Amino acid sequence: MLVVNNTVNQVVRQRMASRKYTLRRIQPMKKQQGFTLLEVMIASFVLAVGMLGSTAMMMRGLQQADNTNLEGVAVQAAMNMAERMRGNVAGQGSSGAVYDNLQADDSIPVSCIATEGCSSADVASYHAYIWGKELADLLPNANAKGEVISLTPGTDDAVYQITVEWSSDKRVDTTTRSNVVNTYVMIFQP
Repeated sequence: MLVVNNTVNQVVRQRMASRKYTLRRIQPMKKQQGFTLLEVMIASFVLAVGMLGSTAMMMRGLQQADNTNLEGVAVQAAMNMAERMRGNVAGQGSSGAVYDNLQADDSIPVSCIATEGCSSADVASYHAYIWGKELADLLPNANAKGEVISLTPGTDDAVYQITVEWSSDKRVDTTTRSNVVNTYVMIFQP
């Protein structure tokens, strides 16, 4: 048996000599790939700060859009009043400047409109009533006011100033809001 073992050893040695075996070093196990808990916490903090910033920008943008909408409504209300004044020709100029110092007032309806026996002053009062209703309906929480003043009283080619005032919130800083009175002024000659 000894002879067989020697021959087997010789055969193995010959084969190993004929082939080029290289001994590889066993590499240590690689580190596990992924994120640590600390990395995840830092990333979520950075994401949260970014989301808060974008939320603040969105809120400010919505507030600005709301203020722009209120301004557009005020402009349209002033233009509507100008068109009403244009329709009451007898109430303009020195023949009857009934629109001078006219205030928008939604509490005093004019009853002569139904009977068609209105003077130009009654029509102007009715226009003030409609204008007051319009401002109260379209700018409900803005405490809106409207006023018409004649810039050239007693002349036939009267020039009027139509003013609409409304209040809105304005953000002063991140924690404080301020109530601001906005004004739209339109110079108008019928």
